[in-house]
Formats: sequence, C-alpha cells, structure tokens
Amino acid sequence: MALTLIKGDKVDLWVRNMLDSLRRLHLVQHNIPAVWNHFKQEFRTKFTNSTRELRARTQLERLKFQYPDIDGYIAEFEDLIVQVNYNIASQETINLFLKGFNKNRNLLDKVFMPPVPISYEAMKRRLIAIVKSMQFVNLIVQDTPDFRRFQGNMTQMPQGNQLGP
Repeated sequence: MALTLIKGDKVDLWVRNMLDSLRRLHLVQHNIPAVWNHFKQEFRTKFTNSTRELRARTQLERLKFQYPDIDGYIAEFEDLIVQVNYNIASQETINLFLKGFNKNRNLLDKVFMPPVPISYEAMKRRLIAIVKSMQFVNLIVQDTPDFRRFQGNMTQMPQGNQLGP
C-alpha cells in the first residue's frame, strides 16, 4: 500500500524493485512486521537527506534577528532546533537563541534586566514584549508632530487669547 503512494521519476525504479521483492514473499512463511520494518529501513536509507541536519545546523549558527521581525526569528529558530534535534530547554540552545541578537546590544541589555529570565520560554516572552514595546514607541515617535519647525516662524502663530482690533 505505501509503495503505491510513492511516485516520481527519481523513485520509480526503487519502487519497482521493492514491489518485485515483496511479490516474491510468501505470506505464511515470511514475517509481515519484519517485512514492514525492512521496508521502512530501506526507505530511510534511500531517501533520507543526509545533509539536512548539517544545513540546519549551519543555518542556526548564522541566524540573526532582524528588527522588528521577532516572530519570524523565533519561528525559524524553533524550526531549525527541531531539524537538528536540539533540546529547546538546554543552556546551549538558549545561548544559540541569544547569539542571534548579538547585533542588538540594547535589546540584550533589556532582556537581562532583573528579574533575569532563566528558561527559553521566559526569554522568548521577554524578547517579544521588548520588541513590541520598541515598535510601539517607534510608532508614537513617528506620529508626533515636530514642533521645532515652528520656532523660526513664531510671528505667524497666535499669541494667547488675542482678539482682533
């Protein structure tokens, strides 16, 4: 059944060979669970991407946070951690997570203000809150009118409650 779902030019020959070998089996004499286990092992050997973990590890080492995309950074970090089979709660993994912020010293300083988060989840929550706060402050600053440009032209601005003549 599983072999009927595997399609494509790169796998057709392998599927045909596996089907031929399965057809030669005798249902009573051959152990079906052992055949299934053999199939799974052969499938993994033939089609596992042997460089996937190495590429994921390299990506993880090079991963950098780009302000303001904290959600994207966390999602990519967690996906790569799964691919390399790292423990998300280990100190080494937390250090890798923080390494991605090395160009944002101000952000790291805020993360390590007391009480210092210890777990990955606490660190992640704090970073999300800090980045969202920074985004909010930036929005406020962008929307605030610049009153300095009116200083040179004070004669045009009304003074107090002056009424006409």
